[in-house]
Amino acid sequence: MGTLVRASAYLAPYKPQLAAAFGFILLFTLCSLAFPFLMGKIIDFTTKPNGWNSIVPLLGIYLVLLIVRSLAQMTRNNLIQTTGMRVTCDLRVSIFSHLQKLSLKFYEERQTGRIVARVIDDSVSIHTLVTGASVTLFSDLFTALGVLIWLFYINWQLAFVSVILAPLLIVNYRWHRRRMRFESRRHIRNWHRVVGFLNERVANNRVVRAFATEDEEEESFRTGIQADYGHFNRVVWRNTLLLTAAEFLSGFGQFVAIAFGAWFLCRHIDGFTPGKLFAFLGYLTMLYTPIVRIVESNAVIQKGVTAMEKVFALLDTKPHIPENDNLPEFPRMKGTVEFRNVSFGYRIGQATLDRVSFTVQPGEMIALVGPSGAGKSTIITLLARFYDPTAGEIVIDDKFITGYNVQSVRRQIGIVMQDSILFSGTLEENIRYGRPEATHEEVIAAAKAANAHEFISQLRQGYGSRVGERGVSISGGQRQRIAIARVLLKDPRILILDEATSALDSQSEKLIQDATEKLMRNRTAIVIAHRLSTVVNANRILVMEKGRVVDIGSHAELLARPGLYRDLYQLQFSDRAAA
Repeated sequence: MGTLVRASAYLAPYKPQLAAAFGFILLFTLCSLAFPFLMGKIIDFTTKPNGWNSIVPLLGIYLVLLIVRSLAQMTRNNLIQTTGMRVTCDLRVSIFSHLQKLSLKFYEERQTGRIVARVIDDSVSIHTLVTGASVTLFSDLFTALGVLIWLFYINWQLAFVSVILAPLLIVNYRWHRRRMRFESRRHIRNWHRVVGFLNERVANNRVVRAFATEDEEEESFRTGIQADYGHFNRVVWRNTLLLTAAEFLSGFGQFVAIAFGAWFLCRHIDGFTPGKLFAFLGYLTMLYTPIVRIVESNAVIQKGVTAMEKVFALLDTKPHIPENDNLPEFPRMKGTVEFRNVSFGYRIGQATLDRVSFTVQPGEMIALVGPSGAGKSTIITLLARFYDPTAGEIVIDDKFITGYNVQSVRRQIGIVMQDSILFSGTLEENIRYGRPEATHEEVIAAAKAANAHEFISQLRQGYGSRVGERGVSISGGQRQRIAIARVLLKDPRILILDEATSALDSQSEKLIQDATEKLMRNRTAIVIAHRLSTVVNANRILVMEKGRVVDIGSHAELLARPGLYRDLYQLQFSDRAAA
């Protein structure tokens, strides 16, 4: 019930539409309740002299009610379906909006397919609850109440005998409800695992083919599908037991009504006619059928509630970076960056950074070098505030970044990641991503600065050429240059290059270095690279090892004294000489 109450909050903006829909549900029900009564009267009039004169008006009423009921049904369904989809759209937007606030840690710990399933599949559950539960439950509840009134009006003794079995339907429902909910949860949980697996393998199909593991992946997917089949069968079997018992109880109730009704007719009970028996059986069918439908909808409702629980669990996930919409905007940056005894660990008890301190002045270029796992990328992760330090402080222009709106900080920081990601769309749209209001001329200028203009111009549609998902239709070096152009167009005060030239050949690397050296003037620039040749011109180089800064100096200074930097330099260039 807590889940349903919470879900109802998404219905609040659509109270007028829902109220109108429920009005048409009531109108539809009232029209339906009149039909058995009219049929009973028509049957009784057929046995009387000149009965046709009395039947004609009843037929006219019957036809009018039939038309009104059809119109009410059409309007009801349209209102319910459109409102249900509107609520579903609102919920999907709410989920997506919340996902934008969650930290990298959330995404690193979950499969993409499971997250997407929340937005696409689980959000549909509220549509099911609105369109299925509202129409079925409310319509059938109204019908059941009206039918009970008519049954006791026609013959209270027969009504009492017939409806005495109704509590057994409720017992049957309650018996199976909890078990069905448990099975539904297991089924949905396994299905999300299958969707997550499928999403990963489709997104990384090149890796699968490169390792020739198609057969193994197919077997893993088949195992997941077979498990889903087993879970689904258990849900179906539980629902089948529930429905079978409900159908038997309703059929037995009709059997009792027919037996006692026939006995009343044979005994010529005062006032009981064939028409009343016909009307009574019609109403009894209208009583048991809604109850069976309510029971039948239980599986759908339970599945919907289970899915909504998953959605609300996602919406209840707290961002690693606290909400800060009410914090002030970070003013225009000058570019001074300072780390003050910063420590951080992705896992408790495992320090990735250990009391790191350094300062970068505006217009200064520093480089971070060191072996893999030294903490270089973590530096920029914290600077962009994807995570917050576990200890210490990060200051930009003498201002603690935790005291300002995180988006206003990130807007003034440009990052080119090691694995450059492009979105499906045109090349121009990807370059303009960081500054949507940029002109076409500004896009071209950024592309030229990143040495991307030449290869773009050679494409048939130029800047209008479309790239596939993640930019797979162009080479890795070309993707990297587009990503650099995207950051250059953003014109950030702080520029971060995380292995920015790792995907480029030597010629393109030199061109990029020449361009970035010009563009990094008057900007704070932080460069991470394994290729030490790319950081020779840095003002200072921070040498990192095991999460700590072990040495600082220029290329010449570090090369002149024994230490990790000189060891790395000699190792790298001896390898090149050997090659």
